[in-house]
Amino acid sequence: GSKRRGRLANNVSLNDEGRVSKVLTNKQKQKLGNSKTKRSAPSKKSKSDNVDVAISPLLAEWATSSTDTEDVASTISSSSMSSPAATVFVPFTGEDDELEISTTSNKNRKKTEKEAKRSAREEANAMQSAQIDAILGSIEDLLETTNYDVSQLMSYIKTLVDVGNSSINQVLTPNLKSLVSARPSSKKRATKSFSGEDEEDSWKQPSFRLAWVGSDNAICHIGTSLHKVPLARLQEIYLLLGYNRWELLEVIRILGPFPNVRNTLRGDIKLEKKRTNDNREGVRLTIAYNSMVDGTGKEILAGKEDNFKYVKLDIWFASEKAIVCTVPAEDDEGDEYEVNANPFANGNGASILLFVAEENLDEQLEKLRAA
Repeated sequence: GSKRRGRLANNVSLNDEGRVSKVLTNKQKQKLGNSKTKRSAPSKKSKSDNVDVAISPLLAEWATSSTDTEDVASTISSSSMSSPAATVFVPFTGEDDELEISTTSNKNRKKTEKEAKRSAREEANAMQSAQIDAILGSIEDLLETTNYDVSQLMSYIKTLVDVGNSSINQVLTPNLKSLVSARPSSKKRATKSFSGEDEEDSWKQPSFRLAWVGSDNAICHIGTSLHKVPLARLQEIYLLLGYNRWELLEVIRILGPFPNVRNTLRGDIKLEKKRTNDNREGVRLTIAYNSMVDGTGKEILAGKEDNFKYVKLDIWFASEKAIVCTVPAEDDEGDEYEVNANPFANGNGASILLFVAEENLDEQLEKLRAA
């Protein structure tokens, strides 16, 4: 026979020391049994509920050290984020100074280069102006002599054109445009002279005198041809530029007890840049004559455009001191050649017209009794 365990232990309650503290009644035993049943029943709570888990000492020590490390890292990170150095850019003083010095050096170098170019340009202009003055002086001296050498005159004119066409400073087109479009800023000054009278504007319209022409055909090409009338002699031809217009003044003397006659031709100007085969710069100038004032002072208007007279000239030199132009050559059918040949190949200069600056046009017209 096996021994069977009794139920006495279920009727007593033990303390922490294992001694009997009290004897349970049937009602208390029943209540205790129900609580054990509930405790022993499987829990239906989710895994997310807190569960007391036994942790080894080593694991607890490791967790504590890891937590301390994270706290330190978090503290360092937060202090770094809150540091002004992390949010404010601190410039590199040394590099900025070098950059500023380099920028200043570049500016100074560019300024020096510009000044050098301007100085060289001014020097070239001064040399060119001196050469032009010398050549024009030689031409004037030659024209004042009788029976002058035409070939020598042609040489001077060609040299004048070459100086203006130099590779250093080609200014033909800008100079011609400046002369053609010249106009005063105002008719009279706002200031008064010491005498109390208004001073006239100091601006003078570009004025020229025909100093030399190679043939009578060249004169007829730009003028009225009225000097070919019997008893008529051509005295002077003057040219006025400005306002984008061409104004030609012919002073003709009539033999006998007759006053001199002045005819005035006016027309608009059109410019077209050209170049010869030898790379010589030239400008094709087209004049559209639309007005004429005869010797009696009566103006005759062309009216319709069909009545305009068109005259073409090739300009080879232009400045405020002189203008050199030629009559375009024509082929056998009368059509004008393009500007593609040396305009000074012909030794007699039959197509050349040389205008020089006229400082006192009004005085000259008074002397000729053609004012």
